[in-house]
Amino acid sequence: MRGGVGRILLGVTGSIAAYKAPLIVRALQKRGHEVQVLLTRGGATFVSVQTLETLSHQPVLGDLWERFSGGETAWTQHIDLAQKVDAFLIAPATAHTIAKLAHGFCDDLLSAVFLATRRPVLIAPAMETQMYRHPAVQANLRRLSRLPHVTIIPPGRGYLASGAVGEGRLASLRRIVLAVERALTPPLLKGRRVLITLGATREYWDAVRFLSNASTGQMGLALAQAAYLLGADKVHLLAAHTDFPLPRKPYLVSHTPTAESMATTFMQVYKDYDWLILAAAVSDYTFTERLPVKHKKTGDSLTLTLRPTIDILAWAGAHKRPDQVLIGFALESDPDLNLAREKLLRKGADWIAHNLISPQTGMASPTNALTLLSRFGHEYTIPLAPKSVVALEMLKFIAHAHAPMV
Repeated sequence: MRGGVGRILLGVTGSIAAYKAPLIVRALQKRGHEVQVLLTRGGATFVSVQTLETLSHQPVLGDLWERFSGGETAWTQHIDLAQKVDAFLIAPATAHTIAKLAHGFCDDLLSAVFLATRRPVLIAPAMETQMYRHPAVQANLRRLSRLPHVTIIPPGRGYLASGAVGEGRLASLRRIVLAVERALTPPLLKGRRVLITLGATREYWDAVRFLSNASTGQMGLALAQAAYLLGADKVHLLAAHTDFPLPRKPYLVSHTPTAESMATTFMQVYKDYDWLILAAAVSDYTFTERLPVKHKKTGDSLTLTLRPTIDILAWAGAHKRPDQVLIGFALESDPDLNLAREKLLRKGADWIAHNLISPQTGMASPTNALTLLSRFGHEYTIPLAPKSVVALEMLKFIAHAHAPMV
């Protein structure tokens, strides 16, 4: 299944970035969440109640003393909201709102709900660079981040309302939605650091021609998102070629375009991670010699010599610590699981995902289906589904299998 789906209360405060509130509502709804908006007086100067009510299909909440349509008195609604929502997202959050929340002031519905709830609260600041970097604002954000149920979604860098370029821009929709779903997903990987390889390596023969494969990197990125949703402390991607730009946050990305560069980087950093997930399609061979310029066509026959590349999975199996979890993939044309079992044992992995090549599964497909095998005797089939769903189900199953016995 996907990350947690729930009832989200969206608090919108008086920043120019409030114009993005309808986009946030839509983005959350597309992921299956139910959204209700709480609009402060300042927020209402930038975005209309009618727009938000039309998109959310819910009445927009405002003043502390207003009544619900059902007739409940206003002074109880903050308690009701605090109990019924699954997460409280404040986006955008102004410096003024952040200061009030950090010091426990309570003079409107938003601050009253904040004090009353212990459900996950996510705060996405948005303001000019100098305001955001002010020591008072930073101190207030640190104070809020120390609360166990509060997460700060850092702002991005880009064009600001003043026309300047700098830090303080509201975080991207993708980052906001990812943070909400992380808050709603059981933190099975909390305290874990995850290293993931992804994409297709390219082994260049000359300045323009290379040996590669059809991998797009979709499955690797889906695994990265799944690890983040499950609460991993750090997700580091060793990325070869992908068919899409990789997000800069919340992952650490190292570009490793060739089998050699990926293996070298992996060997340098693998000791720092608890889970090692090798999802990249690494070329088994590379050219014995590489030409520094483009080879000119002559019309003659051409013979090229290849040599084996380093087997990263086998190397990892031989060098990993006993407490590290090593996960590999077996992309096969043959449905016989014994091929994957043999690879699992030969490479020294803890888990192998048997991945059948078909139009719906494997490389360059938005969907996948896997059978997980482990050296401990597990066999678990994940049926055909979008790769994001398959990746999350895969990591959840493995995390449960490695959970400490109580």
